[in-house]
Amino acid sequence: MIVQLFFVVFPIFALVGIGYFAASVNYLDRSLGDTLSKFCVNLLIPILLFRSLGRADLDGISPWGYWLSYYGSMIVVAFLAGLLVRVGFGREARAAVIAGLTASFSNTLLVGIPLIDAVYGAEGTLLLSLLIVFHAPLTALISSVFMERAVVIDGYQAPRGKRALLIAVGKGLLANPILYGVVSGLLWNISGLELPEVADQVLAPLARSASPVALVAVGMSMVNYGIRGNLAIGGVLAVIKSMLLPLVVFLVASQVAGLPPVWVGVATLIAACPTGVFSFIMANQFGTGHAMSTNGIAITTGISVFTVSFWLWLLNTLGY
Repeated sequence: MIVQLFFVVFPIFALVGIGYFAASVNYLDRSLGDTLSKFCVNLLIPILLFRSLGRADLDGISPWGYWLSYYGSMIVVAFLAGLLVRVGFGREARAAVIAGLTASFSNTLLVGIPLIDAVYGAEGTLLLSLLIVFHAPLTALISSVFMERAVVIDGYQAPRGKRALLIAVGKGLLANPILYGVVSGLLWNISGLELPEVADQVLAPLARSASPVALVAVGMSMVNYGIRGNLAIGGVLAVIKSMLLPLVVFLVASQVAGLPPVWVGVATLIAACPTGVFSFIMANQFGTGHAMSTNGIAITTGISVFTVSFWLWLLNTLGY
């Protein structure tokens, strides 16, 4: 059974491997990976989310337990990872925030969408869309608040006012195209209108291309990250991200919130996805934690074909 499930996951990560190989041997320019990622995030994925939410049957769906299960688990694991790096490895407060992001922020867009679509189909994509609604905004808000405090603790600047912080975070959210894809899809759904056939014929191929293009882009971008510096912290964070976070999400979603099986499965597999690049972006912005974030991204992506296969097998065995 686990071998069969491995081959469900393998084609997804094989596309990542193709992208990595094409960039590593310079068959395609390495900078193309970032360009493809932006193309996906700015155009293809918003269109995919718009079509998914705009056509979905949302009657009777109450996602509060779903959101609390995933984001509550994510916050707890991020705090534990940050505490481990701060106390166990003796790093500065800013690095602890980067560690928390590395151990808890999943690549929901470029890896999560293709994975969930392959395993759970349209129902899973809808549930993932509901999760994405708050993924980037909530993470950006919480991490920005903690990083502001960390910068002060480390003695680099005086604290900013809450108003200035919220304005800065709000501007970042309004510039996020994913938010517009989700919101416009929900509004279209509420309107009850049918998408004109000619419009859907234009949008459908773009939506279908989001998954393969995103996966190749992830592989190409990995050449720019790679393994660097001290592996110890990155390795520990990779284990927390790949094993502890999905375990906590699974237990909370299934045993505490009592969510339906597909909801539990989607949340768990998203938690098992490799680390997203947001941790590296924050590391660049605040000048610390570069090695731990890049190592965490590289390691979790490299082992994800096996770890995701394991979680898929476990979910299948337990009836999720």
